[in-house]
Amino acid sequence: MEISRERVISIVLNEQEWQNLVRRHPQPVAWLRERIQETIGTDPVIAPSAAGAASMTSATTR
Repeated sequence: MEISRERVISIVLNEQEWQNLVRRHPQPVAWLRERIQETIGTDPVIAPSAAGAASMTSATTR
């Protein structure tokens, strides 16, 4: 039986970096996920928990 695990990536951005990122990519979580999937060559499959993470973008803005 295979155990499914999810991983979390956390990066630190100062306010100016965050604002620049959000200005260019209004949904930065989804944009980053797509770039990762392109890099590793997987089809974009969004798990229910991943979809929730993408919607939390506004919660991370301060």
